[in-house]
Amino acid sequence: MWSALFRLNGVDAVCVPMRVDPPGLGAFLEGAKALRNFVGLIVTIPHKAASLGHVGSLTERSALVGAVNVIRLDDDGEWTGDTVDGIGLVAGLRTRGQDPAGRRALVVGVGGAGTAIAFALAEAGASEVAVFDLDRAKSDDVAARVAATGTTSYVTAPEAAGFELVVNASPLGMAPDDPVAVGLDGIEPGSVVADVVVRPRMTKLLQDAHARGCFTQPGVHMMDGQIAPMAAFLGLGEGAWDADAVARATGAA
Repeated sequence: MWSALFRLNGVDAVCVPMRVDPPGLGAFLEGAKALRNFVGLIVTIPHKAASLGHVGSLTERSALVGAVNVIRLDDDGEWTGDTVDGIGLVAGLRTRGQDPAGRRALVVGVGGAGTAIAFALAEAGASEVAVFDLDRAKSDDVAARVAATGTTSYVTAPEAAGFELVVNASPLGMAPDDPVAVGLDGIEPGSVVADVVVRPRMTKLLQDAHARGCFTQPGVHMMDGQIAPMAAFLGLGEGAWDADAVARATGAA
């Protein structure tokens, strides 16, 4: 997708996937500083939180979240990081006519992406942001930090009943035999169920939600919502960095 967008916008660059195992993250990031034709890195699991120890400066948003998902080299040759997972999900919702403002929200999975989403929903005006993670200490920490911003936040079970906006921010749903991350019994028709999983587009969770009359948002819309802020952070200029541009660049239009 990014290489196609570069061509569309006349940027002489390519996006190359690199597999880096956790023990080698520090060495990789240090070595990458020597590359003079490096625009930056998109960071994904499991490195979003671990990268913090190697990044010299953070945006206010990424410092609050405690994770990065995009980094660039500054003029001094040090890494600067930001996180746009959360604002990407909110942008995807708003583009599709689903504003989080005033809604009771549940976020299941509070790794780097889920934590960013929890803070972004709070900033977008959700009336409350409940969280769940298998790691109870992590859940408690995120709920306390979101509550400190002035939005009601607490730890709860991964059950959708009573919530108007539900987000699966865990990896569950990527594999065919994964269990469904959120129990949907009792959810009201018309509620919003979003997933961060990109493939498959319609996870089991989203299929179940659709069958119950919910509005569903596949992970691709969160991805689309991150493109413009990522391009801006990486210094790629104005250009066409929106969902329509993605469709044109990838032949999906």
